[in-house]
Amino acid sequence: MRTVGRPGRRGYHPHVQNAELASAAEELYALSPGDFTAARDQRVAQARASGDRDLARAIGALRRPVVSAWLVNQLVRAAGDQVGELLALGESLRQAHQDLAGEQVRELSLRRRQLVATLLAEAKRLAERDGRPAGLQVEREVEATLQAALADAEAAEAVRAGCLASPLSY
Repeated sequence: MRTVGRPGRRGYHPHVQNAELASAAEELYALSPGDFTAARDQRVAQARASGDRDLARAIGALRRPVVSAWLVNQLVRAAGDQVGELLALGESLRQAHQDLAGEQVRELSLRRRQLVATLLAEAKRLAERDGRPAGLQVEREVEATLQAALADAEAAEAVRAGCLASPLSY
């Protein structure tokens, strides 16, 4: 599990500047983990054939997502409104903590628990739909990633990008 806050960590790529690389990452991280490597290798070959060695190298560096990261990526795509609501709630919670607004923190915490539970249920549904029921460890990693996104703005951006290769923790 990746911990947020360390420079140079692998696991997501929200900083991608190259539009072609960003497009490739978005396409690849939308795929099932079993389809990732072959599709990535095909994209690498296409980039090499077009003469763009740097792009080929960058695409080749993208790592196949573990199941929990893949599920979070799928949540971003399938339940984007709820994920967006969770990430906005994280901003509000961080501000309420900073302001020492106890009552507001309690209210937001209740909503946080509801949203995380809803998103976990959706993740389980997505896993089953893809034929890979989520075990307890996968559920814990999905929840830890969602909690990290609530607590840390950098983690929130990583989740929002939908290109996680590994789970996050805070």
